[in-house]
Formats: sequence, structure tokens, C-alpha cells
Amino acid sequence: MVGKKSLTALCCASALLLSGGGIAYAAAGDGNPYESLVEVTVPNQDAVDSVVEHYDAAEYKRVEADGSIMLNVFATAEDLGQLKAAGYTIGATIEDSNTGSIRMEQRQAVLDEEALAADLAENGMPKGGTKFQGKSVVPTPGDTVIQRAVTFTDVVGPSGGTTTARFLYVEAFNKSTKVTGTTTVTGPTLALTYAGADGVYNATATNMGRFVDTDPTPDYYMYHRQLIRLPAGVTDLKTIRIATAATTGGASASVETFPVTEWLGKDLPPHVAGFKNTPFFTHYMDPTENRADLDALAAANPNLMSVVNMPEKTSGYQRKSQAIMSGSNGIGTAPAALVGDPLLDTTGEITAAQPVANIPFTATAGQAILATVDGVPSGSTDLILAIKDPSGATLQTVDTGTSPEVINRTLTTAGTYTFVVSGFQGDLGDFTFKVQPVLGSAAAAQASAVVLTSKDWGQDGGDQVMSEFRSQTGANRPLSVAVNGKLVEVFLGTDAAGALNSTAAQVVAAINAKPEAAALLTAMTYRGNAGAGIVPVRARVNLDDFLIAPASVARGPFQQHLYRIGSHRDGTKPGVFLFCQQHAREWATGLTCLQTAHELVENYATDPYTKELLDNVEVFISPNSNPDGAHYSMYDSSVQRKTMPNYCPATGNSDPAARTTWGTDMNRNSGSYSLFDGYFGASTSCTSETYAGPSEYSEPETRNEGWVLDTFPNIKFANNIHSYGGYFMWAPGAYKNDGFRTTSPAPNIGIEKYFFDAGENILKRIKDSRGTVILPERTGPIADVLYSAAGNSADDAWYRKGVISYSFETGADRILSTSTGTAATIVGFQPCFAGVGTGGGQGSCPTNGSLSNEGRDEALEFAAGNFGLVESAYAYGKDVTPPTTTLDADGVTQSKSPINFRFSMDSEPSVIHYTTDGSTPTLSSPTYEAQRARSVGQVLTLSTPGVNTVKWLAVDIKGNTAAVQTKSFLLDTVAPTITTNIADGAVYTQGQPVPLTFSCADEAGGSGIATTNGCVGSTASGSNLPTGTAGMQVLTITATDAVGNVTVKTVNYRVLDAVNTGGTVGGSVGATLGLTLGTAPSFGAFTPGVDKDYTAATTATVVTTAGDAALSVADPSAINTGKLMNGTFTLAQPLQAMATSAGGTGSAFKPVGGSAAPTTLLTYSAPKSNDAVTMTFKQTIGRTEALRTGPYSKTLTFTLSTTTP
Repeated sequence: MVGKKSLTALCCASALLLSGGGIAYAAAGDGNPYESLVEVTVPNQDAVDSVVEHYDAAEYKRVEADGSIMLNVFATAEDLGQLKAAGYTIGATIEDSNTGSIRMEQRQAVLDEEALAADLAENGMPKGGTKFQGKSVVPTPGDTVIQRAVTFTDVVGPSGGTTTARFLYVEAFNKSTKVTGTTTVTGPTLALTYAGADGVYNATATNMGRFVDTDPTPDYYMYHRQLIRLPAGVTDLKTIRIATAATTGGASASVETFPVTEWLGKDLPPHVAGFKNTPFFTHYMDPTENRADLDALAAANPNLMSVVNMPEKTSGYQRKSQAIMSGSNGIGTAPAALVGDPLLDTTGEITAAQPVANIPFTATAGQAILATVDGVPSGSTDLILAIKDPSGATLQTVDTGTSPEVINRTLTTAGTYTFVVSGFQGDLGDFTFKVQPVLGSAAAAQASAVVLTSKDWGQDGGDQVMSEFRSQTGANRPLSVAVNGKLVEVFLGTDAAGALNSTAAQVVAAINAKPEAAALLTAMTYRGNAGAGIVPVRARVNLDDFLIAPASVARGPFQQHLYRIGSHRDGTKPGVFLFCQQHAREWATGLTCLQTAHELVENYATDPYTKELLDNVEVFISPNSNPDGAHYSMYDSSVQRKTMPNYCPATGNSDPAARTTWGTDMNRNSGSYSLFDGYFGASTSCTSETYAGPSEYSEPETRNEGWVLDTFPNIKFANNIHSYGGYFMWAPGAYKNDGFRTTSPAPNIGIEKYFFDAGENILKRIKDSRGTVILPERTGPIADVLYSAAGNSADDAWYRKGVISYSFETGADRILSTSTGTAATIVGFQPCFAGVGTGGGQGSCPTNGSLSNEGRDEALEFAAGNFGLVESAYAYGKDVTPPTTTLDADGVTQSKSPINFRFSMDSEPSVIHYTTDGSTPTLSSPTYEAQRARSVGQVLTLSTPGVNTVKWLAVDIKGNTAAVQTKSFLLDTVAPTITTNIADGAVYTQGQPVPLTFSCADEAGGSGIATTNGCVGSTASGSNLPTGTAGMQVLTITATDAVGNVTVKTVNYRVLDAVNTGGTVGGSVGATLGLTLGTAPSFGAFTPGVDKDYTAATTATVVTTAGDAALSVADPSAINTGKLMNGTFTLAQPLQAMATSAGGTGSAFKPVGGSAAPTTLLTYSAPKSNDAVTMTFKQTIGRTEALRTGPYSKTLTFTLSTTTP
């Protein structure tokens, strides 16, 4: 439950809105207004906050694919009208308080049958009668990180059926998905497909839904998640794939894959034939019945079970007796407006032929009226009521989704008004209609009301206290108070005209000033009202504690029993603490604890496995943590969630009209990460359903739970059992509403993996009971899968005591369709125990029988889950083996780039402590963690050049510690060196033999020269340097080390012509054109989004013996000639070039031409020898030009030519 406001306050607010006169109307008798649990869909978190503040919302919330939010709200017919008027969508009715009396009749019938059966037995018949397996690539996490992909088989269809379907569930976190502002979520679409063993993915992708926590401000994106019902025949999935498009200014398009595992696929030891797991109960049992049953079980099995009194008794199923003295209003209801006899009282019918009824009413100016239309029988027809003024204009329409419908307003002008009655969506039937005059407002009634509260509890005499407010005959009679035994009589004063003139404040003062009266009761004005109204006469009434449980439920504090089960109940064995029904209205949970006790004890003698468990585990069971509230829920108000005490101030909601809103939420009253520590998800309002109480541990029931954990240190596991929704959760259970959603400390990934792995035992036992699968999306930390619950018991056990503590929510949603879809039906707090009509006031029990036996069956299946928790405790106790872990770096031990690695937990979950500097890790060393909440493990990176030594140790949940392991990695970032005997610029004669030698070497401690092609040259070492061709020549040598670092050395040398002439001494110069190019030019990195000219330069050497010569450049390619390219991507602007030298004549930058029209860079008008040339290139890039990741380049042809050789 997440919030509730006073019913009276809601009534008055509605009346003020409609009439402007503060009018409200009492419920029939002294009962509470009937409430239904309905689905209400709102557009955003602001609307959620508004609904939670003003209405009673259940612990259920679902964010739909379109971002709207579906809540479950307890609402009266008036509430529904307000919600509908606010524009919210009213969905299905889950539960209806009107079924409460039927439920109690059915329950009593079962009890009567049992009593009769027992009588016959005794007296006879009367006369006449997912981890990755093995090695895997360790990529740096991308924009989308897949967290989970599982398949499972779940039961579908009505309760009791055996039809199953296959489902796929996937979670993924997308880093580009953001919340902007308060509630706007933006990000890419995650398109999900799946493949079987053949690797073929399904053709139609499913767009994953976002899971957004709308409770904090701003909203918080958690992750994407999707549940898919697989088509028939699709059973063995192997992988899933998630594709995203590129985001504007963000991440590139991506495709991620992930292996699929089976959820709850592990087989558990079967129970022995004849294992007793049929119900040990026949109806919803109250805490008194539970205690008597388990006391008897303990008495019959003293070798296995003992009873321990909790140290503190509860506050008690008890209330002070009270009465609201307000004229003829009921003493347990809020002071209401006064209405007169009907001015119009009629009946009618809407039919298919006449679907609209028009009823005229003649009014006087300023007349205040109350108009009511109701179906026949009451509530049977969904009616709509409207009113038109004398001109025919519609003034108001009300449609709360049921009947009766009420309009109350002041008719400002005289004339004939028309009331219009119709049926919603064609609903037809008979109706009654009446118009009554409003004689006095609710505000006036509240100002004249007096609240009386007895000094004694109702059972201790408070209910015998009486009071009567009497008139006196005559003028100027004084106000006085008389006490006769337990009767407090107030004689109201009169004025000079003999009219009553005592105000509420005066009456309160007179009563409290009378010692005899003050000994019996205390008087107050209504909720801090100034009490200026004149108090009306009130006939004699008994004050009432308004408690109606049968005599079998004792009034006063309740002695809670703790049941210890096991053959060794001395603290030497691992302990499991099971406690149920912290929230009063969750009736099936108490049966779960009772069933668990019976199954353990009654199977000990016949099932060797159960015997083995109880010989090695001690189980502690508290079947009803909140017995007072549970009694109140079963007999007084089925909606009750909290404990019984009234913490509201005397000036607030402390009167009996607010009695169903009192109490403390036990699951917000503990002391770890509570409201009082600044955490979110609990309330300081005494009427809120999540009221944390006046302080931590304020309730004796909460202190009793803490006492169990403090007194029995062998308790290593705990389970707090709630309903409904089918959740299985653990810490962290709370976060701060600080804009960052700061949670209580999340467990290490190894601890969380243990929670999951041990939980799989528990959830598999639940599934084995009747096929119910607790969905993976509802399994995990409380704060990640449900909401923040500051001060909850699971956090208290884990953070304060180190107990592995879970929280169940029984009552998983049921997918009723046997053929298609994932639409689920909510079962509610008190679903059908057996057949139709056996549900409670807050449980779904449809007349079609689709949820028959739901309450009984969910108690059985979650008792089976408790059995699984005992199995986990047994495995924990027997575990003496250290965990095995490995370091996964995809087989890489040395690299030139940073090395990614992660750890794998091979044998069992564990906490891994590690170092990367070669030091020996300790329990204080850094721990291996998850990438984020509920995610996969970190990808760690080694980036320090040189040898990196990783050492790690692992510790399991039991404390078994593995030996330190070591793995070393080399990060080699230094390129090798090259040595040769040929000097750069050397000159040799054509044909001259020149021996060539060269060698390559890596740095000390490096990875070494590669064994294949590690040191190669354009001419092999040990051969002669090529000198057969005159001109400039180049020797290239490439060295590569073992990790791929490369050095390229170029040596330029010149070969001179060797010319021999005979007979004379002389020589000639041959026609020579020589062009030697320097290192290839590079522009460096291009920066997108900036207007910039990039330049690059290289050198050349020109030798020409011609009379004239020209140096030109050309792009020989036929594709995008003169432009740099990156694959198929081309720069928009052409490449430009120019050249300068001392011996040649250059020009300005010019575009590089093609082979047919080369671009001239230099011209020579005379021979030149070794003319040093500088060639410069320019590339222009605009700020709007799109650039593709990767290198842009072109191969150019440089030509030295002459027309005069």
C-alpha cells in the first residue's frame, strides 16, 4: 500500500468541489464506505503522486509500453467518480468489499462443516440421521548491455489447469536512454529478435519496453525489459539479438547478441512417494486459529518442535470506545450534511427503445439539493446522471462506474431543471430517483460535533460508557453535565428565546471539567475544529470500540509464539527464520507459514530427505507477524494493512470515522535505511498506508522480529512473506529521493548471484507445486523490481545482522489465455480460497471460477518455496569447499593495446578480491563488481605499459576462501628497432656490388620479434644491394614484434651511371630525369563539425639534365578523381597541391587533376642536380560535412617530364 487520506476528508473535498457549500453525506449506519480494488491508469508520475496522496493505492504498479502507469486503487463509488472526472482511465474491478459478508458466511459454513465432522468422528451418527560458459570474447561494453535472456515454461489458463506455454524474457540497459526534465524519457528503440540452434533469427522484431521508476523525482530509467510468449513449436532458443539505430549526437548503430539460458531449469530432489503436502488447513485462518494449530502440532511433536514466547505482547486487538456526537449521524461516521424529506421520489426504467429518461424538477433560486439515482436492485446498473438548467445547457454529469450516482449543488436560478438518466455503454434496467433538500452543510455539522473517547479499552468497560446530549425547557438555561454511573449526560444550554446555544467548544470544556465525567472519557472537538457550532440534541448512545470479531478472538495484547523446528534446536545448525503476514490483509501468507511447519514436521518420520534437512537445519517460524491487524482485517475491515494503534493527534484523524486508517506499516518500521535515515518509500502521515510509525522499532511486533534475529545468531537465512504479485526480492530495498536514486548499498555481484542461485532452488520448488513461474522481471532487489520501501525488514536483517534475507510476494498474476498473449489477471490479497464466493473483501474471485482455489494453492506453492529455502540453508551448512574462479581475457596474454578481462565464477557465486600491481590481495582489496545494478560483471582493463600481474582470491557466502591465483599480461607499446649497414643518401656506381646486412630488435622485456615475417626487407639481408639501375633507389625494411608493433625504415641511395668510352679521356652526360619522394604526407586527424583547412607536406629530390622539365601530380583513379576517399565515402572538397624549390618555379595551390590532365607543380628551365623540393597539400573541410570513421586517402602519381631531352 502506498498512501491513503482520510475518507472523511475525501468526502468533504468532493462536496466542496461540487457545491461550494461544504456538503457531505454519511455512509449507511456506522459502517465504512464500501471500497473496491480497481485498476486505474494515469498518464505520468505527477498523476501517480496525486493519486497516492489522496487515495489508498495497493502495492502494485505497472508501467505500460506507452509510458502510462497502471495502479491498483482502493476506491469508493465517490472516489471512482473523482478519478474518472480527473481524466484517469478506470479499468477492471479486482476486488469488492461487498463480497466480505459472503466470504465470512462461506468461511463459517466451512467451520460448521468441520465441527460437524469432528462431532461425528467422536460421537457417531445421531439417531434418525546465465553465465557464459568457457572462454568468450571480452569486448568493451557498448551502448547497449544485455543483462539477462531466459526462457521458461509457465502454466496458463484458469487456476487448477495444466496447460503451459513457453516464454522469453530479456533485459538490456541502454546508455543513450535518458530522462530529460522530470518525466520525459528519450533514447533509441531496442529491437529484439531470437534464434534457435540453426542461428536463424525470427523475421519480426519486438521493440522492447522501457522500465522506468516513476516514484522518485525526476523519473529514473532502470533498463529495458520484454516478456514474449513464444509461438507453438519454438522451444529451444540459443541466442537473442538486440539492434539499435544511431542516436543523434550519440552512439552509433549497434547489434548485440547474448546467449539464452533456461529459467528454473534445474531439477531438484523429488519428494518421496506419500510426501504430505496437501493442505493442512481448510479455510483462511485467523492468527488465533493459527497459534492454536501450531501449538497443538508442537505438543504432538516435542522432539521436533518447541514453542517460544516472544518477549513483548502486541499492542492488542483493542480500541478505546468512541462516539462522534453529531445529531442523528452515526457515531462512527464523519459529521455529515443534513438533508430533508424527498422533494421528488420516483422510479423509472431505461430500455433499448427509450435509453434516456428525462425527469423535470422545478427549483427556487438558491435552492441546495441532493439528487440520487440508483439501480434496482441497488448497484445493479451502471448509470450516468446529468442535470440541465432551464435553458437546456448541461451543468454537470456524474459517472463513477456504478450506481448510485449523486449530484449535489445549489441551483442558482429559479425554473424547471431536467435530470437525465442513461446507462453506460447501453446498460439498461430499472432505477429509483429522488431529490432531497440540503438543510445544513457538513462544515456546520463538523463545527457542532463532539468526539468522546473512553478512558478504558472497549472490552474493559469502554463499551459500557454512555452519553446523551439533552435539551432543556425554558430560556437562559445553563449548560451542565451530570454523571450517573457510566452515563454522561449533557444538558445543553438555551438562550433568551429558549433555543439551544451551547457550542461544541463549550460542551467539550464542560465535560472535561467534570471530574466524574473525565474519569470515564475525554471530549474533543472534531479534528481540531474551533467548535463554534451549536451542539444539537443526541439520543443516548453507548460508546463503541467498533470491533466485531467473535469471542474466540481475545481482546487485548496478543502473545506471539515463535516455533523452533528441528532435531537440534540448540543453535548449532544454520537457522532459517520465516515470518508471515506483516500486512494484515494478506491472508494467504499466514497459511503459508502454517503449511510449512506441518510439511516439515509431519514428513520427518517418513521422508528421509526431510529428516536430513531437519537434522541439519533449524527453522524458526512466526506465522502472523501482525496478529492484531490480521484479526481486524478478517472481521472488521478487510482493507486493513497496518497494526492497530492510533498515532494520530487529538486534533487530527483520531476519531472513529478514521479508524480504518490507523496503525503502523511494520515493513517500514525497522531501523536500517529507514525514513528516519532519509530514505524514500515511507510516510510520516499517521493515516498513510506506509506510515513508518513515530520512530524506528516503535511497534512491539517489529521489536519481536528484531529480537529473534538478535537472540538466535545461528539464523543465516530469513524470508518475509507478503502478497500479492508474485515477487521474490532481497536487499537493497530502499533509495533516497535525491535526484540520483541513491540506494542502500547494493550487494557485491557475487552476493547477488548467490541470492539468485539460492533463489532458483526456492522458485523451482514453487514451480513444482502447480507450475507457477515467478517471473525473472519480478526477481531481484526490492528497489530494482518493485519500489523503495524505507525501513523494510529484509534490509534490516541483511544490513544489521548479515542474514541472507528474502521477501516473498505470493499470488503471482495469472495469464488466463491458453492460446496467446501475456496479459495477466491480478489475484489480489484475498482471492478465492476454494470456490466462487470464498474470497475475501480484497481478493479477486470472479464468478466464472477462473481463480477457484487460488488462495489455497498459492499458500501451498509458497510453502514449497519455504521448503526450498530450507534446502538452501542445508547446502550452506554443508559447504566446506572453496569456490573456483577463472580470469577470462579471451586467451590474450600480451598485446599492444589495453587488455580487457573479467572474472568467471565457475563452481559457485563468490566475492572476488583482486589486485593488478602484482601485490597479494587481501579481503580489503578491490572487489569485482557488476557494471550497474542488476547487470553483468565488469569488464576490467589493463592499460599500464609493461608487465601487469593480476592476483585474485575468492570467498563464498559461507566464508570458504580459495587460494590466491596469478596471471600476468604484457602490454607492449614500444615498436622494435632496425639496424643496417647502408647509410641514408649513400652513392654507388651502377653495377657495383654492395653487400647488404640488417637486423631487428625489440626492447628489453618486450614481446620479442615476431617469428613469422618479423624482420623483412625489400632486399633480403645477406644479399647485394640492387645497383643495376641508375638513379635514386629505396631500400625498405619492416620490423614487427610479437604483439604487432611495427617499424618501417626506408634508406634512400643513389646509383650513378657507369659509361665506358674507348680511346679518349672524356665523358658524356646521358639524358637523365630523376625523382625521389620523401615520406608520404599525412593530414593527421580530421575534426568533424569545424571549418578548417588541413595541410600536409613531403619532400622530393629532382635531378634533370634536360633543357626544360616539369614536375606534375595526377590522381590515376577513375572514381571521385582528385578527392580523398574512405571506402565508398568521399570528401566534398578536392585535394589541392603546390610545390617550391630553389631551382624550380612553383605556383599557388591548385586542385589535383586526373591522368589526362595532370596538375603542374614546378617547372625547370635548366638542368638541376639534387634540387630539394617541398610539396604541400591542402584539404578543406566544412563544419557541416559528414565524416566517416576511418582513414581517407588516395594514391597519386608524380611525374618529372621534359620536352627537350
